[in-house]
Amino acid sequence: MAVGAQDSLDKALVRKYQSLKVDNAIIESSMVDPNKMMETMNDYANAHMEAFRIQQALRNICTKAISMNIHYTKMKNVKTKQERMREAARKIVAAQMAKKNELAQKLAKDPRPQFA
Repeated sequence: MAVGAQDSLDKALVRKYQSLKVDNAIIESSMVDPNKMMETMNDYANAHMEAFRIQQALRNICTKAISMNIHYTKMKNVKTKQERMREAARKIVAAQMAKKNELAQKLAKDPRPQFA
């Protein structure tokens, strides 16, 4: 059988191996019965599926047990974001007014000297 060689190395390899005959290897019967192998694989898959089902059931049981022990407590004063922002703005304005009043009192006590 000749193969279209691309270069001199390929041509040399073709010349060397074209006279040899290669027979297909005879595939002997497997040592393991295919039906027995399929049964074993099926059993293995069933065992894993059953383990997965047990894991899911345990997860559900644990989740229920944990949720039954949770005690919810109501917070005293839950404020919305808008209420918190208003309160913060009131505090800032109150601080600025206090600072302004303090400066007004200082100026009332010690008036600035006037230059002639």
